[in-house]
Amino acid sequence: MYMNDRKMNNYSVIRVGSVLVLAIALVLATFTFPLGTRTSATPLNSPPVFGNPSPVNGSTGNPVSFTWSIPINDTEGDTFNWTIQCSNGQTTSGTNASNGTKSLAFSDLAYSTSYKVWVNATDFYGSGLYTKEWYTFSTEVNLPPTFGTPTPGNGSTNNTLSLSWSIPINDTEGDLFSWTIQCSNGQTTSGTNASNGTKSLALSSLAYSTTYKVWVNATDPTGSGLYTKEWYNFTTEQEGILTVVITRPLENKFYLNDQEKSISLPGNTFIYGKITITANVSSETDVVRVEFYVDGKLKFNDTEAPYSYLWQPFIQFNGLSLKRTIKVIAYDSQGHNATAELNVTKWRFHALPFIVAGIAMASRLLLHTTVKGLFFNLKESRIAVSFYAIRAHYKTIGPFKSARGVINFKSCMGSILIGPMKLVRFGPFHKFAYGSFTILGEIHYNTGRLGQGILGNLLRNALSK
Repeated sequence: MYMNDRKMNNYSVIRVGSVLVLAIALVLATFTFPLGTRTSATPLNSPPVFGNPSPVNGSTGNPVSFTWSIPINDTEGDTFNWTIQCSNGQTTSGTNASNGTKSLAFSDLAYSTSYKVWVNATDFYGSGLYTKEWYTFSTEVNLPPTFGTPTPGNGSTNNTLSLSWSIPINDTEGDLFSWTIQCSNGQTTSGTNASNGTKSLALSSLAYSTTYKVWVNATDPTGSGLYTKEWYNFTTEQEGILTVVITRPLENKFYLNDQEKSISLPGNTFIYGKITITANVSSETDVVRVEFYVDGKLKFNDTEAPYSYLWQPFIQFNGLSLKRTIKVIAYDSQGHNATAELNVTKWRFHALPFIVAGIAMASRLLLHTTVKGLFFNLKESRIAVSFYAIRAHYKTIGPFKSARGVINFKSCMGSILIGPMKLVRFGPFHKFAYGSFTILGEIHYNTGRLGQGILGNLLRNALSK
């Protein structure tokens, strides 16, 4: 049994050694004696490769219409199929394409938006492999229209009741826009497809001391689609205080030939002869004009202070009354007016004829003479009138007598003047007069023929004084 075990061990050693020898021989034979023809390894066929896109990945501020492109190349020059697809749904593709730049034209993109672009290229006839990548870009920001400073300014006061409210409206990108301007008084205006510039709203019939609100809206429908909305306010002016006071003549005063006398006449204003009517006008705005009226008739229009009018009318009755009404109306730049009135007694007669004139038809009941012509050195006193008639026509009328005639170069006298008197004075020292007047009674004159001698003496005496 021992011998058998020993034989078995020897056999195992021989067997293992044989295997080792055979293995070494095979290895050596492989390097020393090739089994067949030796060739090199076949290289790999690569998929297409992408260059840098335009615009670059992650770019911002891109326009809303442009062409996105990317170079695609196959290293082995194999033709390939490709696609470019954007997240906005636009896509393009090609088959059997060769190396070069591939592009996708974008249009009507949204402002201020990020987009993703997927690119795929497959080497269908080569390696059969594909390359797939994605890229991003963002479009430009499009701002809504902007507002400038309005006129009148926001929060301004003391504005007129009619004005043009305006504001500059501009779109930074130059897009056309729609706009509206509306005031809290209900007036409004608007425009569409408008370009940059000042827009305005004409306001009228506003109220005094009132605050108004103005809303402005501008929308960029062809650009950002956004709008700008603001509101502003302004306040109108206070109502101007306009007053007018007649300062001359005054109530309960007596005036003689434009001079105030120290006589008090309660309940009446008495004027004898001419009078300068004056008025004091007070206004918070500009005074445009001041009108002077007598008995409802416009006599004078004064545009500069001090405001006055010299009233020296021809003698006339206001019916059978000597009462007259003076009225002054002032106007300011805001269209306001103020009025002042004063009733006066306008007298141009002496006591006796005034009393007689108060009786109806006095001119028919009393003997009187009206003289009309060219006179020299006309003088008047309380009881008489004297003059030199160069050439005058006279007419005497009374209940029992009437006469008429012509007086040439005569020295004349008559009773008191009872009116009317209408004379224009001229020449040296205003000694000459032309016109007419009426005296009580008849006219008396020299019947002699003194002629030029008397005229010469009168002229010399008068002019030497």
